[in-house]
Amino acid sequence: MSRSLESESALSLPDSASKAKLIIGIDFGTTFTGAAYVFQPDRKKLSVSELRNINENIRLIKQWPSRTGATMDKTPTRLAYINGNPGKWGGSVAPNDSPQFAHFKLGLQQRANRAYSQSDFATLGGYLTDHDWRNPLLPSKRAVDVTTDFLNCVVQYLLNDRFSKTFGNDFLQNQPISYIITVPAVWSEKAKELTRQAAVSAGIPSEEINLITEPEAAAHFCSILCKEVNLKRDDRFLVCDAGGGTVVSVTLKHLTCRTSSPTRSLRRHQSWKSSSVLKETALPVAPFT
Repeated sequence: MSRSLESESALSLPDSASKAKLIIGIDFGTTFTGAAYVFQPDRKKLSVSELRNINENIRLIKQWPSRTGATMDKTPTRLAYINGNPGKWGGSVAPNDSPQFAHFKLGLQQRANRAYSQSDFATLGGYLTDHDWRNPLLPSKRAVDVTTDFLNCVVQYLLNDRFSKTFGNDFLQNQPISYIITVPAVWSEKAKELTRQAAVSAGIPSEEINLITEPEAAAHFCSILCKEVNLKRDDRFLVCDAGGGTVVSVTLKHLTCRTSSPTRSLRRHQSWKSSSVLKETALPVAPFT
């Protein structure tokens, strides 16, 4: 998959830019956040050849705010405030910046601690044991508020820094843009809605927001676009999403052939329990040493 995600500097504008939509994907993670983008024809139905062409032109953001100036595929999901307003974010946050927030994504999901071991509680902070935890130095900020501020920093950086330098301000003024934001597979509907609310409050139009679970995003890629994975009709496969906080495995069934619409190509595999429509397991990740 990584070979398709080229540096952003390699992407030129499409021949018919006025008919193409800019798709921005934001992988909003507990510990790190990444982003990628691509232009695609602005219509609902796309052929497999068009999808493959889109796949080959996905560009990964590799330049993020940093105290060291290093090139990074992702930036820390971290935010520091100055006088109650967002100040530094991502890699620009220093250890002594205060007040600062990390792992606030966990506060969007009630009882997120069910996916973690007791040893993780001290490392991942108060949100793991109390989704309504407040930083005593800035108690007015809920997890959804910090998420809003962080996503706003990310979006404004992409539009006003990376894209304005790459494409120019005039082009972006009239450019249709949609956003895809990843959420954990174990996220409740309430947590998804809070993620959407935060994105809207961050300035993203509600009608241009699409949420997709992290392992299902990978599964769609593998089932439709990835040439290295030769999935056939009725194949069942396991996606293991090894993230910074948890490992989530999702079992899916490939229903149709590669020429079918990707939105109809997958079904969550029935587990042995008749009441279950998704076989998913969340396991804690031991901290790196």
